[in-house]
Amino acid sequence: MRRSWAAFSLVLAMLILSGCAGEQPKGLPAQPHPIVVFDIGTLRADHLGCYGYERPVSPNIDALAGESVRFEWAFAQAPHTAPAQASLLTGLYPSTHGMLTELNRLPAAATTLAEALAEHGYLTAAFVDGGYVSDDFGFDQGFTQFENFRGAGLEEIGPEAIAWLRANAGESFLLLIHTYDTHTPYDPPPSHRQFLEGLEPATAGFAAPAEQMEAARAAAAGGTRAPLAEHDLEFAKALYDGEIQFVDSWIGKIIEELRQLGLDQRATIVLVSDHGEEFQEHGTVLHDRLYTTITRVPLLMRLPGGQSAGVVSQVVESIDVKPTLLELAGAELPPGIQGESLLPLIRGEGQPPFLAYGESTFHGGERFISMGGYQLIHNLETDAAELYHFSDDPLELKAVDDSGRAEALRVRLDEWQQKVARAALGQEQAPMDEDTLEQLRSLGYVQ
Repeated sequence: MRRSWAAFSLVLAMLILSGCAGEQPKGLPAQPHPIVVFDIGTLRADHLGCYGYERPVSPNIDALAGESVRFEWAFAQAPHTAPAQASLLTGLYPSTHGMLTELNRLPAAATTLAEALAEHGYLTAAFVDGGYVSDDFGFDQGFTQFENFRGAGLEEIGPEAIAWLRANAGESFLLLIHTYDTHTPYDPPPSHRQFLEGLEPATAGFAAPAEQMEAARAAAAGGTRAPLAEHDLEFAKALYDGEIQFVDSWIGKIIEELRQLGLDQRATIVLVSDHGEEFQEHGTVLHDRLYTTITRVPLLMRLPGGQSAGVVSQVVESIDVKPTLLELAGAELPPGIQGESLLPLIRGEGQPPFLAYGESTFHGGERFISMGGYQLIHNLETDAAELYHFSDDPLELKAVDDSGRAEALRVRLDEWQQKVARAALGQEQAPMDEDTLEQLRSLGYVQ
């Protein structure tokens, strides 16, 4: 199933000729029905209880996971918002959709999930937290209604999303709910700061805002010092976990509303993140590398009525979300889509190889391949490569010395890079107003 390019081309040609999606699992929808996507920026998979975290930060997400297909090893295609979100919503790799840097805009030639579903008769709405996920960067493509809350978070987004659900519960719709609440600055409400209890106080003046965390990241990248003292790191993690708990509380409220409206029986509910967050596992913080701490993301897919709930252990990619939802909706797959439907895996019929790719323009340019429990990270500038056995070493703390395996993965990575580059849609520059720039500064993205 996974990334066999000859097979991919054949399947794509058949889809174009037939104009229809594949067979559906018994009982699953193959027609328009409600779809709700929770898109939580910077939510690290292993900081959720359903992925093994010990702090009680995510009871509502964990309950959702119990009724969902939970993908154990889902990988984002980039370590930062703009390209990762573009890949999630287009089903394309960054080199193809062209949104490689913070200066790029999603090209009109890229068909988004919203555009494909709107063409299929869907009502489409997005309630987003802005920043890179804004109309300035092309993320409004295909949405009938696109509301930018400019960093206000779920405290304002949540009630508006609930009101929209009440008004449109009888429709076939796509509702995208996006938030930066778990992104820096880590500043949860007082009711979600209990994880600070018992910790050593932070250094005077340290409060983990975006500016301080970015300064720590830059210092580590420059090799001038370790980014944070241990007690400051634990302080930052406790605040981050408080933000997750706050988001979880809103997930619970919205899911309860879905139940009250009967949408839990009709809707597909997805919870996903664009990337994770580093807490000094590799000497730095925030998210600009390709280690699993950042590229592994939570992916839950609750099918109508909680059908087919369970765990998929094979490697999947964020770009697979779009084709999966289109197939569930009975919609055509746009030509050239690079993700693959996850329904064969849900049915237990997926065929290897199961693999993921990603890339970044940071640190001289990096890319990765994850396959067979291993991940190879390759630096284009230095030609250095790191090999990890993430299935045994989930945080990738110890590199593996296996030159044969590394070379085999490198060959696949080279082949992938050539193919996605040949499919490139080109790059467009993004115009940004002062309000957008100010929000990006508050998130630590621009100086």
